[in-house]
Amino acid sequence: MLSSGLSRVPGLQHGFTLRTWGDFAGTEPGLRLLARTGARALRLLRQVHGIAVIGADDEAVVPEGDAWAGRPAPGVLLGVCTADCLPVLLCHPPSRTLGLAHAGWRGAVAGIAEATLKAMRVPAEEIVAALGPSIGPCCYEVGADVARGAAGSRRVQEKGGGKFWFDLPGFVGDRLAEAGVAPGNVERLGLCTGCRTDLFYSYRREGRTGRLCAFMGWQDR
Repeated sequence: MLSSGLSRVPGLQHGFTLRTWGDFAGTEPGLRLLARTGARALRLLRQVHGIAVIGADDEAVVPEGDAWAGRPAPGVLLGVCTADCLPVLLCHPPSRTLGLAHAGWRGAVAGIAEATLKAMRVPAEEIVAALGPSIGPCCYEVGADVARGAAGSRRVQEKGGGKFWFDLPGFVGDRLAEAGVAPGNVERLGLCTGCRTDLFYSYRREGRTGRLCAFMGWQDR
């Protein structure tokens, strides 16, 4: 289990699982996570690589969307599953408002991070954030479709032969800064899932593979 500087926020539980925890497409890893954290529920999404943000109090059993925003009840963990895509954790400590997004290139380019921030309805400059493990620019070779979507970004570098290298965490970090989040408040873990298949699942590297879980919530009182 990995954590970030968000651990300094009183009462906040969060983390990024490793492949040793198992595939969160199944139920057993989630049960182990609840046992370890003492939480009473883990809520996941049916992710579709879009920009729909689901309220933390949404009553659907498994809502369709790619981000959460709101104030979950104590003891309820919000989660997203990844296997190269970027987990984006946002926290507004004064109001206990959380945002958690699954950002693949489609969602990142379409604005999933900004949509999550907007749905939180808090001052962006008071947000603290963590960008978890994802495929890095060292391994993320993309085509012209991605380059067009991210046109003008310094995070796209031409490789040749119609291929490009894409820095997904850097791109999302830039988008958050443009939306008003202080760059010094955004922690980038900098671990590449493509390089470290000993630690993480990587769809790009492995093809058919499992899913990691990034989660956050407030301790039950």
